[in-house]
Amino acid sequence: MTLSSPHLLQRRCRSAEIGVDGTENGRAWPTGEVLLASVARPDTTHWLLTIPQAALAGEALTDFLGRVAPFGCPVPGSLIRAYSLPDAPFPSILLKEHDDAPDGIGEAYNRFLSRARHPWLAALAETGPGLCPVLAWQSAPVRRFLSPEERAAALAEAGVTLSGVADGYLGLGLLLLANPDLAASWQTLMSLGGVTKIRKITGREFPVWVDLPAHRPALLASPVLARVEQILAEV
Repeated sequence: MTLSSPHLLQRRCRSAEIGVDGTENGRAWPTGEVLLASVARPDTTHWLLTIPQAALAGEALTDFLGRVAPFGCPVPGSLIRAYSLPDAPFPSILLKEHDDAPDGIGEAYNRFLSRARHPWLAALAETGPGLCPVLAWQSAPVRRFLSPEERAAALAEAGVTLSGVADGYLGLGLLLLANPDLAASWQTLMSLGGVTKIRKITGREFPVWVDLPAHRPALLASPVLARVEQILAEV
C-alpha cells in the first residue's frame, strides 16, 4: 500500500491581512513578509505561520520579549548570565528544585533547558543565528500545537526556508502581540522552587510561562489561527 502525498499550500501576505496591526500601540509584529503554509493529509492538516526574514537576536530579541512578557525584559546580558549558570540556569533556582514544581512548570522548564537554551544564548549574544518566530499546529483529530520535531518536519515538507532558528516560544509570542487579551486570566507570578522563589514574569521567564499546559487552550483559540486556516482554504 502506498501513502498518498501531502497536499501543500503556501501564501505570502502582510500581517494586516490576518488582522494584526499594532503599529500605534507598540504591539506590531517583527518586520517582514508573513509566510503561511499548510500540509494536508487525509487524517490531519498541519498549519504554519512564520516571518522567514525576522531572525531576532540581541536587543531585537529582548525588545520582542519585553513587549509580550507581563513585566518587560532585562537587557541581553542579564539573560545571558542567567541562562549560562552551570547548575541551575534560568530562573535562578536550587539544583533540581524545579522537578517538584506543580502545574507543568517543571516540565516546561525542562523543555526549554533541553531544546532551546543554547540557541537562545547564541541569539542573545549574537554569536549564532537569530530566532525566527514560528507557529505550527494541527487542526484534527485534536487541535494542538506541534512538537519541535513535528514542526521541523512540517517546515521541510512545506519547503519553508528561514533566515534563523525556528522558535515556537516566539511564535506563541506573536499570538500575544496580536491579541493581548488571550493572557488576561493568566497568573503573572510564578515559582519553580516554592513560595520563597516566586517571581514576576519577565522576558527571562517567558518561555516557561507561555508553554504552561493551562495556557494552551487560550492560545489555540487565537483568532489568528482561524484566520490563517481561512486564508489558505481560499487559495
